[in-house]
Amino acid sequence: MHHGGVLTAAMAEFTTIEWPAELPVARRADHWVARAGERELRLSNLDKVYWPAEGYTKGDILTYYFNVSATMLPHLRDRPLTRKRMPDGIGGGFFYEKNAPSHTPKWMPRLPVRSESEGKVIDYIAVDDVLHMLWVVNMGSIEFHPLHAKGPDQAHPTYAFFDLDPASGAGFEEVRYVASLVKVLLDRLELRSYPKTSGATGIQIMLPLDGSHDYDEVRGLVGAVSDLVHSAEPDVTTVEWEVAKRTGKVFLDVNMNREGANIAAAYSARPEPGATVSAPFEWAELAAIQPGEQTIASILGRIAAVGDPFLPVAGPGQSLSAAMATLDARPRKARMIKR
Repeated sequence: MHHGGVLTAAMAEFTTIEWPAELPVARRADHWVARAGERELRLSNLDKVYWPAEGYTKGDILTYYFNVSATMLPHLRDRPLTRKRMPDGIGGGFFYEKNAPSHTPKWMPRLPVRSESEGKVIDYIAVDDVLHMLWVVNMGSIEFHPLHAKGPDQAHPTYAFFDLDPASGAGFEEVRYVASLVKVLLDRLELRSYPKTSGATGIQIMLPLDGSHDYDEVRGLVGAVSDLVHSAEPDVTTVEWEVAKRTGKVFLDVNMNREGANIAAAYSARPEPGATVSAPFEWAELAAIQPGEQTIASILGRIAAVGDPFLPVAGPGQSLSAAMATLDARPRKARMIKR
């Protein structure tokens, strides 16, 4: 609904979706400003079309994140953030950015992290409130890619996850089936797990952790469970590293559980047709869930109805020790990814 009043009338010019709440902005000379306390953010190119087929604008995506911020922030706070910047929308070019740009405002949180793989300190930003989120989006970022660990200690992830990715020739039905097998095993191991769609073609299953495990241990457990699933259903699943050998199967990507890696956060918009989002769901919904059914236009209604099924992933977490002992799961080294 477009609310009246001086502050909010402005955004109606730049949005195409009826949002639950308008993003409050004020006009300053020839530009628009979002404000929180003493901090101000000058917004740019609000009418730029980001999704050509739907006509969704940069104003729409800013307003989406404004509306979803309260639900999404627990999954982002205190995490180094990689930005995938797409200043010309989903049809244009993109680049990944880790370091804070030189013009980053003083009020943006910084998280310097020493990267072993790159042999240097990366000056990440983090987002802890709604204005921080809007700054990231105003820079042309559609997706939020937080790292798997919080704060300066990046050696101990706060979740383990199963990344179920259908290779060419496999569909979402196979992804659903593999997710159900993973769930059976995790239940047997008495591990709490929470699924979400990737917002594209896959599903991610996340296990909140208590911070006591390093990545080698996490990969050991995720790998042991993945190997059991694969041995049960070798025709449907693959743990094959070579892409050419995965055809028609669901790839169980153990290696995404590594320091410095990232995936789209829960509720992140994706640069896909329809403006899909990575949508958490309840296990009971697995049989009905569709890969792209939740979009920036629909997810807020769902959140209003069911809340956030993913909130437990924000913590407190659980230990993997008992499950690792049950499976005799040994720590596994990460595969180094060639750039």
